[in-house]
Amino acid sequence: MPNLASEITSIDCYPARLPLRKPLVMSTYRIDDGPVLFIRLRSANGEEGWGEAPANPIMSGETLQGMQAIIENYIEPRLIGRSALDRKAILQEIRAGLYGNTGALTAVDLALLDLAGRILNVSAVDLLGGAIRRRVRPLWLIGGSGDPEQDVDEATRLRQQGFTAFKLKVGVAPLEAEIRCLKMLRESLGPDALIAADANMGWDVETSIRFTRSVAPYGIAFLEQPTRNGDVSRIAAVSAASPIPIGADESIHSTGDLLAHVKAKAIGGASLKSIKLGGVSAVVNAGHLCDALGLSVNLAMLMESSLATAAMVHAACAIPQVDWGLSLGHLWLAEDPVHHPLVCVDGMIDCPSGPGLGVTVDERRIAALAC
Repeated sequence: MPNLASEITSIDCYPARLPLRKPLVMSTYRIDDGPVLFIRLRSANGEEGWGEAPANPIMSGETLQGMQAIIENYIEPRLIGRSALDRKAILQEIRAGLYGNTGALTAVDLALLDLAGRILNVSAVDLLGGAIRRRVRPLWLIGGSGDPEQDVDEATRLRQQGFTAFKLKVGVAPLEAEIRCLKMLRESLGPDALIAADANMGWDVETSIRFTRSVAPYGIAFLEQPTRNGDVSRIAAVSAASPIPIGADESIHSTGDLLAHVKAKAIGGASLKSIKLGGVSAVVNAGHLCDALGLSVNLAMLMESSLATAAMVHAACAIPQVDWGLSLGHLWLAEDPVHHPLVCVDGMIDCPSGPGLGVTVDERRIAALAC
């Protein structure tokens, strides 16, 4: 007999723009605020589940308006009247008849995960297979200023707060300046810090190889997405000549992409984002595949609130390894519309406790940020 109390009775969309502490400048584009879509599911027993996903044409090809339209016109009729406890079956059915729209799927996946957890009074990490760990090391994004001294100062202050993993945005300044910045980072942060670089598709093969060979003496953990996506042969050429591991981000939108990159011997690891894969449930599946393929894993986000960040922390705690850390979206925000934003303690972030995602949104603050 179906659980009538768990039936989904409504879904509401709340498009918003989250202000940032500072812009994120990358080699190929710049982010000045965080366009996100919040959604709320209600069940017959009065429980609520919230989801969130950013709109990013480069990562998922979506806009806020498009995400809201696909949820209201296509997904909503397939949700209403269904049990939130059947979330896996619901998502499988929606995916089977829908091309792309992975950001919209992410918002729905998170809301279903949150609602099911609250109905069952269990944590999201348990619904994702159970916790392998309870704490995760954040990977801080630094750089984009074009000023090596400024970037090193930023990282040094964070290192003093207990953080141990850093990723420098490169491709935004002259190559020699960025090579010098990585040398200065290693000298300032010490031998035990994880230091990586991310070119965001900004270089050609020759420049990428020159960079990797120049920074290899500084113990760089990996270079992420040096060349443009859509052409595995280019990133494979870099990997073949590079003395440091190459990671893929913009190139990975499915488990098939992971397999194609491994077949081409193009990467040593991958950056997994929920909006590229269609939710944190899909991220967990991809994390298990990466580990089986011998790939290191970085879980990454755009500029999202503590709600979506909580979901990614749950995912990071449920997969076999996160060797390349977890990039946290909420740390960039000047306004985090939840009642108790997630905090890092001693350079780590704990898996949220409580049912569902473990975060309660502040509807008044979301309304104030509406667009």
